[in-house]
Amino acid sequence: MKEKNRSMTVGDTASSGVRGKGRRSLRNALEVFWKRRSFVLAFFLLLSLALCGFHYYRSLHTASTILSLDYEEASKGLTPNRTRFNIFEIRSAEVMERLIDYAGLEGKITPDELSECVSVRATHDKSISGSVHYISTSFIVSFTDNGTTDGIPAKDMLSLLCKAYREYFVEHYGFNHSILSFDVGDLKFNDEYLMAADLLELKCSQLEKYVQLRRRESKNFQDPDTGNTFSSLEQRVSNFYTYDLARLRSYIIENGIANDRAGLVSMLDYKIRMDSLMYNKMMAAYEEDNKGIQMYDAAMSAVVMIPTQDETMQYYMSRTKTGMDNLVLHADAQLAGTAERMERIEYNAYLTEKLETNGADRMKTEKADAMILEMEASLDQIAADIQAVDSVYSSTKARNYIGFSDDNAVFSEKIGLLPSLLCAALTMIAAFICVFLRIFLSDKEKEV
Repeated sequence: MKEKNRSMTVGDTASSGVRGKGRRSLRNALEVFWKRRSFVLAFFLLLSLALCGFHYYRSLHTASTILSLDYEEASKGLTPNRTRFNIFEIRSAEVMERLIDYAGLEGKITPDELSECVSVRATHDKSISGSVHYISTSFIVSFTDNGTTDGIPAKDMLSLLCKAYREYFVEHYGFNHSILSFDVGDLKFNDEYLMAADLLELKCSQLEKYVQLRRRESKNFQDPDTGNTFSSLEQRVSNFYTYDLARLRSYIIENGIANDRAGLVSMLDYKIRMDSLMYNKMMAAYEEDNKGIQMYDAAMSAVVMIPTQDETMQYYMSRTKTGMDNLVLHADAQLAGTAERMERIEYNAYLTEKLETNGADRMKTEKADAMILEMEASLDQIAADIQAVDSVYSSTKARNYIGFSDDNAVFSEKIGLLPSLLCAALTMIAAFICVFLRIFLSDKEKEV
C-alpha cells in the first residue's frame, strides 16, 4: 500500500513538473515576443501587405462576371428544350474552340489549355433540409490570364467567352426548327397522286400550326431584312391550303389521274365495303336506342330534383340525369357516326366513278406532275421564309435566356484584405508555437 502511494506521488510530481515547465516556457515565449513587439508588428504588417499585393496582382489578371439564367425551366435545372442543364459546358471543347477563333489564338493554345483559365462556381451553393438541394440559376464565371493568351487582357477574353457560350447555348438549347425542315421528295414517283396531295396537305398543316403559334407570341415581330411578319406568312400558308392545294386535288379527281388505276380502285372498293359495314352497325344501334326511348315509361322520364350543396355550402335543388338521357346521348353519337361514314362512302364512290370513266391521258398526267413540282417548290419557299423569320425571332428571344452582369468587387475584395490578415495571423501563431517549443525543449535538455 505504501509502495502504491509512493508511485502515485512520484507520478503526480512528474506531471506537475511538466506543467510547471510548460507554463514557464509559455511565459518566456511571451516575453520574447513582447520584447520584440515592434519587430513582430512590423513583420505582421509587411506580411499582410505582401499578401494583399499578391491578391491585387491576381485581380488585375482575373476578370469575373455573373451569368444568370432567365427562363422558366432554369429553376428545375433544365435548359429551354427541357434537357439537363450543365454549367460546366462553358469549359467544353466546342466553346473553347469558338473562343480561340474569336481571339485569334489559332495554333497558339489548345482548347484544354484555355479551359484551365476558366473557373465557374454557383452564387448559391447550399442544401436545404438534408438531401434537398437548392438549384442555382446564377453563376460566377472567372477568366484568369496565366500568360497563355498572347497578351490579350483577361477582361477582353471574358467578353469573348460570354459571346461564344451564348451562341453555343442558343444553337444547342434554343427552339427546335426541325418541323420547318422537310423534304417531300419527288412525290409523283413514290405515291399515288392523291396521296401526294395528302402529304402536301399534312406539311402545309404543320407549317400553319407553327406560324400560328409564333404569331400569338409576337404578332408585330418583323424580320428587319425581308420585312416578313408571322401574320403575312400565315396568310401565305392559308392561301396555299385554300387555293393551290384545292386546285390540285380537284384536277386529280376530276381527271381520274392515278399511277395504278386498278390497284387504287380495288383499295377504294375495300374502304367502301368496310365503311358500309360500320354504317349499318351504327344505324342499327341508333334505331335500337330510338325504340328504347319510345318504350321508356313516361313517369320515369320526369325531371328528378335532389337537394345539393354549392361551393358556398348553400342548398339548392339539382336536376339528375335519367336513363332516357343516356339513351338520347348514345343515339346522337351513333347518328353523327353514320353521317361521317356516309360522307366517306359517297366520296370514295365518286373517286371510283372518276377513275373508271376517265382513261389515261398523258398530257393531263404531265400537267399534274408539273403542278405537284410547282407546289412542292412553293411549299419549300414558304417553309424557308418561315424559318428565316423564326431564326431571327428565336435568336433574339433566346439571347434573353442568358444574361451577363459585371461582378464589381470592392477594393477590399480585390486585395483580399480578410484572407491576407488571416493568413498573416496564422503565420504569427505558427512562429509563436515554434519559439515556445524551442524554449521548452531547451529547458528540458538543461535539466538532463
